[in-house]
Amino acid sequence: MPLSPEFWSVELDVPVDLIPAAEELVADEDLLAVSSYEVPRPGLAMSPDWRLQVLFDAPPDEGLWRRRLADIAAALGIAAPVIAFRHLPPQDWVRHTNIVNAPIAAGRFFVHGAHDAGSAPPGRLALQLDAGLAFGTGRAPSTYGCLLAIDDLCRVRPPRRMLDMGTGSGILAMAAAKAGTRQCLAADIDPVAVAVTAANVRRNGLARRIAALTASRPKDPRLVTAGPYDLVVANILAEPLCRMATGLALLVAPGGHLVLSGLLAREERLIVARYRATGLALQRRIAREGWHTLVFARRRRT
Repeated sequence: MPLSPEFWSVELDVPVDLIPAAEELVADEDLLAVSSYEVPRPGLAMSPDWRLQVLFDAPPDEGLWRRRLADIAAALGIAAPVIAFRHLPPQDWVRHTNIVNAPIAAGRFFVHGAHDAGSAPPGRLALQLDAGLAFGTGRAPSTYGCLLAIDDLCRVRPPRRMLDMGTGSGILAMAAAKAGTRQCLAADIDPVAVAVTAANVRRNGLARRIAALTASRPKDPRLVTAGPYDLVVANILAEPLCRMATGLALLVAPGGHLVLSGLLAREERLIVARYRATGLALQRRIAREGWHTLVFARRRRT
């Protein structure tokens, strides 16, 4: 296979929960591509940083981009970044991209890109995903934990109705649908994420089971009317999870489950206390790289 032309890149490290915002801030029509991938941190128990890479087909103005990325870091509320400029010699970029975006196995789920279509091992539930500008590739420890929780809950008895609050790429709603959930509602505050979800849903042949809509709060009348739900999933952040506690809890049907993620280990105690106060009981904890996924249950009516 012939090699591609040479490229140039600029990179900076960003906390995983800020990747979608950083990609949106850095987006520019003159750029060749914007991507992100997890940063290995040997010797550490937690790997909170991902690397944002901006790709050019001509040498970038280093002074301009240092100023621009410093402004983006300030807007995101993170420390001034260490910025690396690189010259990328000709290579097989298709192969390079396929390696970076290698498939992920989480429970029964096999998450892959278009280049790995048809490669799922026997017995796996394949999900073809293009995250685009939306969060949720399966590689983040919070998303991975949610996939494991959804797999376990669906093995026992697939929910009839599921709500994915803060759906991002739609990966969690699609996972639940693949595992047998009949009706899934995928909601996000970001219209771009909703569009990405709708495209992924069609790509996976799940349009009859999943509806995507723009909604910013669990008390949105459309979400309330469609509930209650046997399974509610919210992979967001600790602060909005606390703020949404009452609204999310009210959407969980008797005997149903609530899966929360996007929180660090040190934030678990606060989240557990807040949701226990709504009448839910902590059933399970999934820990991965310093991030926790919590599974709560509501008692059945007697």
